[in-house]
Amino acid sequence: MKKAIVISCVVILVLLTDGCSVPGQPSDSYEETSPTPVSKETLEILRSVRTSDISDALDSMGLQGRYQMDPAMRPLYPGIRFAGIAHTAEYDLIDKPLPSMPYGEFDRSQYGGPKPIWKEAGVWGGPDQVLVIDAKRTVAGILGSANTLQGRAKGTVGYVIDGTIRDSYECIIQKTPGFCTVRSPAHPMGRLIAVSSNEPIICAGVKVRPGDVIAADDDGVMVVPQAIADEVARRARLIQDKDRPGRRENYKKLGLPLDETVQQTSLSN
Repeated sequence: MKKAIVISCVVILVLLTDGCSVPGQPSDSYEETSPTPVSKETLEILRSVRTSDISDALDSMGLQGRYQMDPAMRPLYPGIRFAGIAHTAEYDLIDKPLPSMPYGEFDRSQYGGPKPIWKEAGVWGGPDQVLVIDAKRTVAGILGSANTLQGRAKGTVGYVIDGTIRDSYECIIQKTPGFCTVRSPAHPMGRLIAVSSNEPIICAGVKVRPGDVIAADDDGVMVVPQAIADEVARRARLIQDKDRPGRRENYKKLGLPLDETVQQTSLSN
């Protein structure tokens, strides 16, 4: 009798931990794989859908709440929307206020010279790239109007920082596609130090790996793990395409001009 009870318990445990997965739902192990880079087709779908569609798709895969960044992550201005491939950077807090020095010395050593006061974590900027930074939610403004323009000139499509984007007015009139958790005029000199470039990080509560998709709009920022991007995109497209016809009919009833959010899309699968 005792042997039968033990066997039954083992069977139940196996079922609970391994045998009750939902079809199409990845296990945690997918996060540590080295998947194929996200295709252009998948990236285009993720650019065409809403973050709410992506969130619902992840919910349907048993991943509720795991890949939505903290709601404190907000756009610099309304209407920012992008999706791209994550390039990550991490910084740690330090408390080393700069000593008083002649302005000429400060100017020469701020970014250059044999001992520059400030050094970024690494080289970044490229087509379809989103720069994702863990800056420990500080007032130190790693991103500003100059380096975000430089990144965009290289093809960067978005910026996400758990910390500060400074030069806010200039960034806004330049239409910088940026999300941040802090507004501040402060520079990172003496406040932050670089830790890593293009390594896994935690940004606004979510693990981000180089190669993951970062999708953002007025609702917030979603992370789509590279290994499941194709399936998330497929489901998000289905969700959006089911939503649009009903909204379009109500637009017509109300006499509203049709916009891109209610246009019919063609779904192949």
